[in-house]
This record gives sequence, C-alpha cells and structure tokens, in this order.
Amino acid sequence: MLDFLTEPLQYEFIQRALIASISIGVSCGLIGVYIMLRRMSLIGDALAHSVLPGVVIGFMIAGEKNEIALFIGALAAGIVSALLISFVQRNSKIKEDTSIGIIFTGAFALGILLVSQLKQVHLDLSSYLFGDVLGVSTGDIILSGIITVIILLSVILFYKQLLVTSFDPTMAKIIGISSAVVHYFLMTLLSMSIVTGLQSVGVILIIAMLITPPATAFLLTDKLKWLLFYSALIGVVSSIAGLYLSYYFNYTSGASIVLVAVLIFALAFFFSPKEGLVLKYLKRMKAQRMNTLEDVVKFIHRYGERYRDEEFKTMLAKEIGVSGNKLGGIMNELSNKGFVTKTNGHYYLTTEGHKLALRLVRSHRLWETYVTKENIVDAKDIHIDAEKFEHILPEDLVEELDRELGHPETDPHGSPIPKK
Repeated sequence: MLDFLTEPLQYEFIQRALIASISIGVSCGLIGVYIMLRRMSLIGDALAHSVLPGVVIGFMIAGEKNEIALFIGALAAGIVSALLISFVQRNSKIKEDTSIGIIFTGAFALGILLVSQLKQVHLDLSSYLFGDVLGVSTGDIILSGIITVIILLSVILFYKQLLVTSFDPTMAKIIGISSAVVHYFLMTLLSMSIVTGLQSVGVILIIAMLITPPATAFLLTDKLKWLLFYSALIGVVSSIAGLYLSYYFNYTSGASIVLVAVLIFALAFFFSPKEGLVLKYLKRMKAQRMNTLEDVVKFIHRYGERYRDEEFKTMLAKEIGVSGNKLGGIMNELSNKGFVTKTNGHYYLTTEGHKLALRLVRSHRLWETYVTKENIVDAKDIHIDAEKFEHILPEDLVEELDRELGHPETDPHGSPIPKK
C-alpha cells in the first residue's frame, strides 16, 4: 500500500501535479460553495469559457506562454464578462440565464476566432479545453499557490460579508454591506479560481470542480463553515485520487479528477446520513410499517372483540389491506411492544394499546374538525386527510389544535373526540 502511494511521488512532474491538484481542490471547493448558494452555477460555466480570449490576448502580448500574462488576461476577461452579463441583464428585459448564454458563447467564439486567425499564437486548444495536470510548470504551481492563498484569506477575512449577501441581501443593505461590491469581488475570486484550474482540468471540466464538491458537501451538512470545509476536502480528495488513477491506468487526468468527484457525489446522494436516498427509503419504510401497526391497533380498538382468527384476518385485510402472510409478523410485533394480547382467538388491546388507539382517534377527529373549520380541504376528503395526519401529528400540536378549537366534544361527523 505504501509503495502504491509513494511510487508516483518519485517523479517530479507528479509532485508538481499533486500540488496543483490540491490548489484546485481548495480554491474551486471554497468559491464553488458561494456560487452554488447564490444559484450562480451558470455564471461559473460562462466565466470558465469566457476567459479564452483573455488567455489568447495574454499569449499575444507576452509572445509565449507566460503565466503572469495568461493570468492577467484571463482575469480581465472573466471580470469583463461578469460586468457585461450584469449590464445586459439590468438594461434590458432579458433574464440572467439568457444574458449569460449570449456573453459566454460570444466570448468563447471570439477566443476561437483569435486562435484561428493569429498565426503567432501557438495555443494548444485541446490542452486548454481538457487540461493536462501532468504538464504543469513550476510557474503554474507558484501562480496556483498564490491564487489559492488569496482565495483562502478572502473567504476567512470576508466571511461575514459573503455570508450575509449570500443568504439575506436585504439585511446586508441594512447593515451597510454593498451586495454589488461583494458580487463583483466574488466574480474576481471566481475568475482567479478558474485560471488556477485551466492547466490541470481544463476549461470544459473546471465547472464540474466548481459545482460537484460543493453540491456533495451540501448533502452532508447545512452549516456554512462545515460546507466550506467539506467542499474543499472533497475537492482535494477528488483531485489527488483522480491523479493517481491517471498515473496507474493512463487515464486522462482532468476527466479522472472530475469522475472521482462525481463518484463521491453519487455516494453522498445515495448514502448521506441526512439526505441520502437509501436512508430516506429506510425511513419511509419504517414510517409505513409504523402506520400499519397503528392502523391495526385502531382496527382492534374498533372491532377486536367482534372477530376471531380467520374472520379477523379477513376483515383486517379488507379494512386496511394487510395480507394474511404479513399479519402474523405484525401481530407478533404488536405483542412484543406490549400493545396487544390474544385470548381464545380474540385480540385485545393492553392498557398501552388503548392509550395508543385513543391518541390516534383523538388526533384524527381533532384534525377533521380543524380542516373543516378552516375550510382547508373538501368535506368529502377530510377523512382521507385525517388518516394520514393522525400518524404524524405530535402530541403538543394536537393539544394546540384542541385549545384553538375550544376543546370540541365531537368531530364534523358527530363522533365524540376522546379527551386526553
């Protein structure tokens, strides 16, 4: 295992690639959180494409690949694109997404045209589009490191301003924080983070690094500080793991990095402790099982002494749709929970079973009374509605309903409402 991890590090170009990958993971992960929270992912995509003419012009001015010239050119192009998008949006009836599409396709086309017409520009478009992290130079690493430090310090120093303007622009205005200034400051940081990833993952895939790690982190937490930490961590892990895959399996580096990020997102999507589909499915199944148990308790409360054995099973299947195969397990579970006993073929509720049944009936009839009074649902649907809410209404809310309704004696059907 140790050899697996250390073997690639004997090569200098792998060492440089690792440093560059970590820089990308941190910078894109941090900025991507704010882009996602502000629903500006399309702008990230637009800026990633719009920096091309700036890169070409920087190449033309320097006469060769110069990291500083390319950085300044790309940064200027990104800021100009952000300004143009806002200008078009504010001075026409065109929506933001449309203005983004116009500006970014126009800027990208301009970059392609410059590359094709200016023969002195020997820019590898394939490398620009898809990246080559194994080919980063020492100058690229120094520039990436500086940009990453600037972004990290900006997020720390202007945490409050970025937080308030992201969640509550009105509050930001009240306390004297200019949302416009913070917006363009964020666009500047976004352009810088895009420049960081140009050489390694390329302009086409960098948008995935700006969106996927923050989206994954969002499935794990809803606290901003942890969101920033998880996003940067996932970005770093994706970059490093993708680089190792690229080394051992000769995969394209940029695609490998992004696919690892997408794989981590898929794992969080299915298995996240808070938002994972698997957990949601298990919770839903558990809730359905509990609802069925409570429906059986209600049935026994209503008919328990009237039916026995096969007749009981037949009526239960007809009333709540529980098949005979499942009924045995359900009755055993109710018995184990102390809600039901069976004597001479008849099922009876225990003291706890009666309490549960009365709570369900009370919740059901109070909810029917409430929705009828407030005219929330049609009269013909109030029973079906109450059948769902009787299982999920907490006791404090049921008591609140009782107080608000003036402690009614009967429900809209004239049935008595049990007292607590």
